[in-house]
Amino acid sequence: MIAATKPQLREQFPILASSTFLVSHSMGAAPLGAKAALETYFNEWATDGAEAWEGWLPRIAEIAGGIGEIIGAPAGSVFLGPNVSVLQSALATSLRFTPDRNEVVYETLQFPSLTYVWTEWQRYGAKPVIVPSEDGRTIPTERIIEAITERTVIAVLSHAYYVSGAVADIRTIQAHCRKTGTLLCVDAYQTTGVYPYDVTEWDLDIVTGGSHKWLCGGPGCGWIYVKPSLRAAFEPAVTGWMAHARPFSFEPAPMTWADSMYRWGTGTPTIPGYVVAQPGHRLIKQVGVAKIREHNVRLTTKIAEMALERGLTVNTPLQPEQRTGWIGIDFPDSRRAYDKLIERRVFVDYRPGCGIRVSPHFYTADEEIDAFFEALSSA
Repeated sequence: MIAATKPQLREQFPILASSTFLVSHSMGAAPLGAKAALETYFNEWATDGAEAWEGWLPRIAEIAGGIGEIIGAPAGSVFLGPNVSVLQSALATSLRFTPDRNEVVYETLQFPSLTYVWTEWQRYGAKPVIVPSEDGRTIPTERIIEAITERTVIAVLSHAYYVSGAVADIRTIQAHCRKTGTLLCVDAYQTTGVYPYDVTEWDLDIVTGGSHKWLCGGPGCGWIYVKPSLRAAFEPAVTGWMAHARPFSFEPAPMTWADSMYRWGTGTPTIPGYVVAQPGHRLIKQVGVAKIREHNVRLTTKIAEMALERGLTVNTPLQPEQRTGWIGIDFPDSRRAYDKLIERRVFVDYRPGCGIRVSPHFYTADEEIDAFFEALSSA
């Protein structure tokens, strides 16, 4: 047990008092601090009107910097957006696709929203190269590397696959991309906050993610990290006045991009989604991702072992180092069982081909794992 499971910290998450909450891989529990942040936002708006922007705009960089501290990013190298699809769309507009170099590599196990983004770039000269999976859960690193050549403009890869929780060998792939001159964009939505990584130590180019899973920040606060030495190379065409070098000069086109990560801004920013996410980020930093990982590995191992003891299929790697923070359990009629669990406020989720996904977070106690299996046995 880690300190975060002590009553005084669990009390920061009201839903834990009325449910068995094992779905942080999909939607992290809401901390009380998020409610306070929204009330503060409203009071600032109600009290100061348009002058509230003087405090809100600097807060974007503050919140982005807090995410950067979690992932080992240098100051000023992270920015916020409404979601990862918008941020990766902006990234796509910054690239050049030529007849000799036009390929975009991604996996068949990539989250569908991002495949929609990159497949549509065929309109503008991109050629998608989709790396297949034989088992529907994993992809050998060698197969991904073989797909990335001198013709590859960018590889857009998952740090962990949403269908299985299997973790990709991103460091090896990034090293290969250096040899081919390929940009690597890592979607770390499935790992950030539960699986330690350091963007500087790993020498990553670009990383995207969001706040509503392991970061306990709710929807509406996506983020992008760009290696500082690459920042000036990107001039996103998905843009707006917040990305301008002098936004309050209200200059007509053409665009002059900000020298900072604010160049990834678009129009008027979604301040409520950003400020509500910050309390969750702060809790993750307070507990520490390394400690969260230790706690999570112990409980996910317990979940996998208890599932196998009951003759259930585990569709997540059994070796802890090969998975992110959840376990997929499947059996005949698992979808119906999932519906019954939700009726009883045992919060998990279900994915076709994987089954019931179960995830402990830093606020999860051992007793909740036992409660899940007890409820499952009668579902």
